[in-house]
Amino acid sequence: MNLFHILVTYRGKHHNFIEKKMKSYYHVSSHGLERKDIFRTREDFIAGMNDIAICALGFDVRILCFCLMSNHFHFVLYGTYQECSGFSEEYKRRCAVCMRRGHGEVQGMKAVDLNISEITGQDYLENVIAYVMRNPLAAGICVMPYNYPWSSAAVYFGGSNCDGGSRLNDMSDRKRFRILKSRFEVPDNYVVDDNGMVLPSCYVDSVLVEKIFRHPSRLLMLLARKIENDVELHLGIADQVSMTDQDILTQLPVLIRKEFRKDTIEQLSMEQRIKLCLLLKKNYRSGVKQIARITRLDPGMVAKVV
Repeated sequence: MNLFHILVTYRGKHHNFIEKKMKSYYHVSSHGLERKDIFRTREDFIAGMNDIAICALGFDVRILCFCLMSNHFHFVLYGTYQECSGFSEEYKRRCAVCMRRGHGEVQGMKAVDLNISEITGQDYLENVIAYVMRNPLAAGICVMPYNYPWSSAAVYFGGSNCDGGSRLNDMSDRKRFRILKSRFEVPDNYVVDDNGMVLPSCYVDSVLVEKIFRHPSRLLMLLARKIENDVELHLGIADQVSMTDQDILTQLPVLIRKEFRKDTIEQLSMEQRIKLCLLLKKNYRSGVKQIARITRLDPGMVAKVV
């Protein structure tokens, strides 16, 4: 390698190092688990919410928004790449601890990769924030994002705040540890609801998000738009996040009645089941094995169809 190549290589690495030291907006997403859920019960989701509150104290990041789905999660963060990555890895670790403690899943998060993508441009930042909050809506779980309890969607523009609830610092050390599963010192504004969940408004930077959107009508407009394809193609994660069998089976009766005017999958003809395979691929990005499990068809036949 000659001197020119050495200088170019050094400058390139130095430039990347400087870039990663600068603060920016990042979208963090985990790859969806196909056969297991990260959050299976209400208690799992509450623990997952509280883990966000704890991770927020250990890293120099600002949490703009988040959404926890049963088999994956999303965050929009502001900070350096190192801090955002550290936050994400620690959250993943705490999820693994919860899965092991609650359900005996020793390898629960081992195969889960994290995607951390820098967000550039005002319009795209708005789209990604709306995309994260639209996850339950896109999955057909609720009517509007702010009705979903396991996200930050309800905290903006006069939504839920830290008023009310019980202050963690007014509790005994033992009770606080029982709720948080951590001995981290928490700020005085950290309060929990009657279920022992730290309110998202205590750690989500709603003021920053409101400045980004400028007016609630702008946020509502984007929440009403179907922006999933644009955002996922831009991030290159269109095939990374999938729904669990349980989530799809919950919605399957509605899909069957709408498309075939039948009540159960057993009532479908072979031709209709093949069409259902295509609908599962299109609507839920299901893979061959998942489609075969749900439709009870041979995986080889499903592979030829989709």
